[in-house]
Amino acid sequence: MSQTGPLGYRRDVTASRTAIQRWRPTPTLLQALATAVLAGAAAALTRRVDLLVLATPFVVVLAWSLATRPTRAPRLTVELQPAVLHEGGSARWSMELTDVGDADQVVTTVEGRRFLDTDPPFGEIVTPVDGDTARQDITVRALRWGAQRLGGTAVTAVSPWNAYRFGPIDVTPPTLQVTPGALLFDLDATTPHPQGLVGQNRSRRRGDGSEFADIRPFQAGDRLRRIHWPVSARTGELHVRTTYAEEDAEVHLVLDASVDVGTSEGVDGAASSLDRGVRAAAALAQHLLRRGERVELTVHAPDPLHVALGVGLRQHRRILDTLSRVHVDVAGLGRRTRRPRPLRAGPGALVIVLTPLVDEEHTGFVLRLAAHGHSVIVVDCLPPDARIGRSDDPLVGLAWRLRQLERGLEIDRIRRLGLPVVPWRGPGSLDQVLRQLSARPRPRVRAR
Repeated sequence: MSQTGPLGYRRDVTASRTAIQRWRPTPTLLQALATAVLAGAAAALTRRVDLLVLATPFVVVLAWSLATRPTRAPRLTVELQPAVLHEGGSARWSMELTDVGDADQVVTTVEGRRFLDTDPPFGEIVTPVDGDTARQDITVRALRWGAQRLGGTAVTAVSPWNAYRFGPIDVTPPTLQVTPGALLFDLDATTPHPQGLVGQNRSRRRGDGSEFADIRPFQAGDRLRRIHWPVSARTGELHVRTTYAEEDAEVHLVLDASVDVGTSEGVDGAASSLDRGVRAAAALAQHLLRRGERVELTVHAPDPLHVALGVGLRQHRRILDTLSRVHVDVAGLGRRTRRPRPLRAGPGALVIVLTPLVDEEHTGFVLRLAAHGHSVIVVDCLPPDARIGRSDDPLVGLAWRLRQLERGLEIDRIRRLGLPVVPWRGPGSLDQVLRQLSARPRPRVRAR
């Protein structure tokens, strides 16, 4: 029986294996048997009492072990809570062995994984038997987003004097789904050219809102609660306050996951280009959705992913879940992606492209977006000290420097078209750019 969900994973491992698992004698018991037989035979043949005395402890242990041989088959239940957590968070990986009253201790062997840190550390963990149960809890800390599979685990029950053992029982751990960590991110600037019904962005037109616009004479249809009594009393005529309408904006987040440049060391170390892009997309989505914007996510990767336009907490969870399933190309500049499909963005939409700008396909994608008249912001996710390949290979270093020169020319080309290219630096990265875009007239989107 197994139960799997975002809050946890529970499975009875030995429910289908009790027929093939049984207590077996260990090499220690066989060595004690051989020592007792040989020492007893040698004492009888040579008539040496000292050899018989030396054999006595082995005979006692052997007799005691055979008389108390375990007969019950233990049952192993494994549990992981929670099965979904944020980057840098911790989960509890528990293994409980029941019906082990005949055993003396339980040995758990856990293999290590790169982006998982455990307490106790990976290796062999010995747990004493308490009554009829032995339980081992391992705290697992996820150091990087993505699907992180725990290392292979084997559980073995050992009887007193290490005479018999049950197992090892091989456990295939579940996959731990790690979503990008929530970064501290905030935008002081509003989203440019909002075009919706409700939101927190100030519109250029007058309407129901909270930001003061002007005071004008009362007109038929004005609400009485908007009457400005000090001005009305001073002029002798009714005047009302007017405000700017508040609208939401349509924001499209486009993540370039075709390559991963740089070294990834988890939340406590250096970040690769894909780490920066995924965490930036998660931070932007969280902030924009809290402001009431409509957000869509598109991931350009060998296995493309997409989250349709939506709002609210459920949309935020969908985006985090999708980002945690982004495929990482461990070969660096390996498999190439297909040409990105045209983006279905409405008039006044804001497109934020998160890319390291090392792939010519995505440079062309940005240029096509500009040609169609969208408001586009390019977020440069390439780490400043990014390297590829072996650092001691001069040819690889030369090729990377040439690619960086080409990349600089492509960035200059994008900027000459009026598109901002902003390095990702966390909070405040996009404030100035959004203010500049808001000051521009609304672009006219060309039909495809």
